[in-house]
Amino acid sequence: MMTLLRSACSGRAVLTIVLGLAVLLNGAEFRNTATTGYNFLNLPVSSRFASLGETGISLPDMGSEALFVNPALSAFHPGKGDLSLSYGDWYLDTEQNAAAYIRRFSFLGTLGLSLYHFDFGSTVRTRNFAPEEVAALQDGDLNTYRDLGKYSSAAYAAALHFARKTTGSFAYGLSLNYIQETIAEYSASNMAFNVGFMYFTGIGSIRVASYLKNFGLEGAYVYEKFKLPQSLSLGVSGELIGSMDDPTRLTLLLEAVNPNDIGEHLHLGGEFRWQGLLTLRAGYKFAYDAEDLSLGLGTRFTLKGRSVRLDLAYMDHDYLQSTLRTSLSLEL
Repeated sequence: MMTLLRSACSGRAVLTIVLGLAVLLNGAEFRNTATTGYNFLNLPVSSRFASLGETGISLPDMGSEALFVNPALSAFHPGKGDLSLSYGDWYLDTEQNAAAYIRRFSFLGTLGLSLYHFDFGSTVRTRNFAPEEVAALQDGDLNTYRDLGKYSSAAYAAALHFARKTTGSFAYGLSLNYIQETIAEYSASNMAFNVGFMYFTGIGSIRVASYLKNFGLEGAYVYEKFKLPQSLSLGVSGELIGSMDDPTRLTLLLEAVNPNDIGEHLHLGGEFRWQGLLTLRAGYKFAYDAEDLSLGLGTRFTLKGRSVRLDLAYMDHDYLQSTLRTSLSLEL
């Protein structure tokens, strides 16, 4: 009876918090399209998350990849520690690299550290010719600018995470992020706060979760101010075949995402694991202009007594090249 009472109280707490976050986001004039900065934070890092159509905030077996999906999930990791490394290519030879590590302490909770780097590559710096330079141009010279060499651009994020289970069915997670972007000699830095919740409803295998990402103050490049790319995600998942701990299972995920610079979106994902060895994944993102379908696969094996996970993700884009991601995780 006491267990049921605690679960019911946790469920009401989740609902209250989620409704409060929704009111906060909807009341903050978050309908300004393309007015946010640090948008590399919106790109999926985890291969598993990307292949599921960017769903997964309610998957309790994310391991250290949870730090990039919903930090609350790391509280359900059964082992003492977990390490993951991810690499992804993006448009026009840009790329992302990330690492995450979690450690569970029975008396405290789960602590985590994540590092994220996005490389925008290099760009040619130019300026228009001055009037006296134009007059000196030779006949037939089609150049209208002066080449000043190349400059590079990159973005970084480092975060500390904390997650804890208050009951066997409810957990919360917090993240404090330091963010920096650099373009040539210019840079902008800021702090952001993430908070997530995860709850086993007790109705079959159904789980619900919420995740508020990138909550913080405005940033600025020189004198140009911009908002953080905040979003609130609400998700539900459950097994249609088997259970989360079974070697063979089929999981369905559905998430609603409310960002602050574009309209709401709906994400759908599915994951089929066979004999605990091979996992097939697919996802679909509704109401996006240039991306929708994603596919992926993963495998698990044991190496020197430690569980190893390797995941691949493919994302289809309508106008630019498709992208691939790879993640390698190791239980410590």
